[in-house]
Amino acid sequence: MLKDDSHSNRFFDRPEERMNLAGFTSLLSAGEKTSGCQLANPDAVALANLHFPSRAYCLVADWAILDIEVTTRQRKAITDRGLIPALVYALTVIEDSKGRFPPGDWVRTTLAVSFTHGCLFETKNTIYVLMGFGRRLRTDLDIALSLC
Repeated sequence: MLKDDSHSNRFFDRPEERMNLAGFTSLLSAGEKTSGCQLANPDAVALANLHFPSRAYCLVADWAILDIEVTTRQRKAITDRGLIPALVYALTVIEDSKGRFPPGDWVRTTLAVSFTHGCLFETKNTIYVLMGFGRRLRTDLDIALSLC
């Protein structure tokens, strides 16, 4: 994550990073618009705690669920580990229970374990509560991993 504004400006001065940013902007406008959690933040936290007690949570906005296109062999390797070939990229962290991601920062998750209640995206370490509206789309692994 980039914290220093002067460093951030240099980061996007490189042509390959400008292309990634343009590609990401295009990516986020693609796919199907979908609804996440419409609750107030305290109620969203309560929902996460109800279904996943004692787990770390992170409320996010401006998000996209990326369903990753994988080969049959890759899918088997992923599902054999109890995972789903999907991840979330969110432009805005609202609240992180462990303080790992400051409010206003961005986050890209690891692969999913489950996606329930239309807004609870579970990874091995965290329950991401997808707040408001977002997008869901298919993309390849290289594009998904380049979003950092």
